[in-house]
Amino acid sequence: MRLTKATWKRFVQEGTLDANRMEKVIQESWSRCKALEINPFREATDIVLTPKELEKRRNRLDVLITEAKLLIKELKAFLHEHEMIALFIDQDGFILTQEGYPRTLEKAKKMRFLPGAKWTEECIGTNAIGTALNTKKALYVEGFQHFTVSSHDWCCAAAPIKTASGDLIAVLDVSGPVEKAHPYLLGIVTTMAASLEEKIKQRFHLLPELNECFEDPIFEGVTGTSETFKKALELSKKAAFVSYPVSIQGESGTGKELVAKYIHRLSSRATGPFVALNCGAIPSHLVESELFGYEEGAFTGAKRGGYIGKLRSAHKGTIFLDEVAELSPDLQVALLRFLQEQTVRPVGSNKEYQVDTRVITATHENLKELVREGKFREDLFYRLFVLPIQLPPLRERKEDIPYLAHYFFHLFGIQKKLTQESLDVLFQYDWPGNIRELKNVLIAASVFVDEEIISPLTLMQIIKERSIEPDATTLLPIESRNKALRHALEQTHGNISKAAKMLGISRTTLYRWLKEQK
Repeated sequence: MRLTKATWKRFVQEGTLDANRMEKVIQESWSRCKALEINPFREATDIVLTPKELEKRRNRLDVLITEAKLLIKELKAFLHEHEMIALFIDQDGFILTQEGYPRTLEKAKKMRFLPGAKWTEECIGTNAIGTALNTKKALYVEGFQHFTVSSHDWCCAAAPIKTASGDLIAVLDVSGPVEKAHPYLLGIVTTMAASLEEKIKQRFHLLPELNECFEDPIFEGVTGTSETFKKALELSKKAAFVSYPVSIQGESGTGKELVAKYIHRLSSRATGPFVALNCGAIPSHLVESELFGYEEGAFTGAKRGGYIGKLRSAHKGTIFLDEVAELSPDLQVALLRFLQEQTVRPVGSNKEYQVDTRVITATHENLKELVREGKFREDLFYRLFVLPIQLPPLRERKEDIPYLAHYFFHLFGIQKKLTQESLDVLFQYDWPGNIRELKNVLIAASVFVDEEIISPLTLMQIIKERSIEPDATTLLPIESRNKALRHALEQTHGNISKAAKMLGISRTTLYRWLKEQK
């Protein structure tokens, strides 16, 4: 309902609400603004991020921003026709992106309605963005419904964007001159927000990295994946909604960091940083300073200005400690102290910093066995081993190989195909290097093969060359090899060079196979 200036003025001067003329959501917002003693004559927000801070916030929601820009691009004609602008705002009320009609963008800039500005009720009074953040509901605000004079000649529609669990992670807004108000503006914004929420659901049904590349129904949900992986995924989803430490166990190459990221992105900390440290990848004497940070001059070679450290960098987010079993006894004690007190003391400093971060650890070792052997502290084990998740090796989930191959082909833009016989080769190998090894084999096959189809013999040859397993040469049954050989010779009319190229082997190998057939 459109309000008059007199209605707004009466409330500002006398505190009188005209309930018959005002929507309840606007009444409640005005009352909040009055209680916060917000100056109704404020013409701009006072809080604007630095370019570095803005970039950091954009990076946290980069995937969602990309999707939002695609939707806004489709709205370009509407925005220009009605002199509107579209904005993407994070959960704290900071405008991250803004685009649309040039003249309106210039007008917005003058009142600090621009990227980096905080546009909450606390900063600028009743407005579509701030009130949507406060109520977690979509709404339309125009003219004198705005609490401060800064927006009296604007009309705005905003809708919250939520995760599948209902957590608000962003807001989408379309704003413009009040004289250009459009009756379907709220409906348009709400539809766009719903579309973005659907994108979130699609991405989080499986690991985000998998879903980013697929619209194929085969990758919706967990349909078609192995039971062992589905179980691990379900446990990960449950772990995401609580803040207890998670311990991920699995062989190298099983995707432990991907699962850690998955838990982080589903959690209430999704907009916070995800910081990873491989405890076994750097010298033990450097792990402490890398994890806890250090003061300037703490030791020879220390950076000027010091270093904040991984734990403090993960404040309000998630710290992922891979290969945690590699920590020295002293560092195990230091980590235990952090888990107990949630404070960090940088190397060379007497000052302690409070840190709020979720801890996820991973290892390919058997932690229970290490505890029994006295190599890992029992008290630290019980601190970390609250929510254990076991990732199956690829040899125990071979039915997932076609889906993983499909994923890698899309991810790396590989325009190749696998026959059933080629898949049979992949099924017969036990993959000691797990998913990482499968990825490398498929990449090598795509580079070295000119034909559209990757033959089983090519795969066998590549695996044999790269494998440290002694039985890798027995991947392909003789009858399958002979069948592929006959097919290649038929297709090339007996041309040895062309047949060898088609099979992805040398002429010498082809002659040897022919000899073995006799």
